[in-house]
Amino acid sequence: MKERARVIKKKNGQSLVQIIRTSACSHCDEKCMLADDSHEVEEMEVLVNDPIGAKVGSMVELEMGARPILFSAFVVYLLPLVAIIAGYFAGSSWFSSFISSAEIAGIIGSGLGFLLSFALLRIFDKKAGSKSYFHPEITRVVTHNGFYYDN
Repeated sequence: MKERARVIKKKNGQSLVQIIRTSACSHCDEKCMLADDSHEVEEMEVLVNDPIGAKVGSMVELEMGARPILFSAFVVYLLPLVAIIAGYFAGSSWFSSFISSAEIAGIIGSGLGFLLSFALLRIFDKKAGSKSYFHPEITRVVTHNGFYYDN
């Protein structure tokens, strides 16, 4: 995944960059019902690894490896699914003494497992955010003060 951004501030081998997020429809002049409000442009500030030492004001290219993206997607999409299934079986065995129907107990267990998965995802987000492995990295300087670089 590659993205362009402007360096705003430097911090201990990392840079705070401003990314201009655009939708796939952002270059379209038409106002169609498929795009709805996605014609708007949004800015986002992100702390990224800076191994090349880009200067403040430089336009840079960011890149994030496929492994962190795939691992994060795997966790985000599969953890709730596994929690729902495990919660069903755990609920049907643990709550069956309190609830007469094992299916109702399993459904309650699934709901609790689903809620627990969101708590676990929140913990994962905090841990992953603190590790530089999950941060994008500046790979090259595209421009600095109007001058283009060809790296």
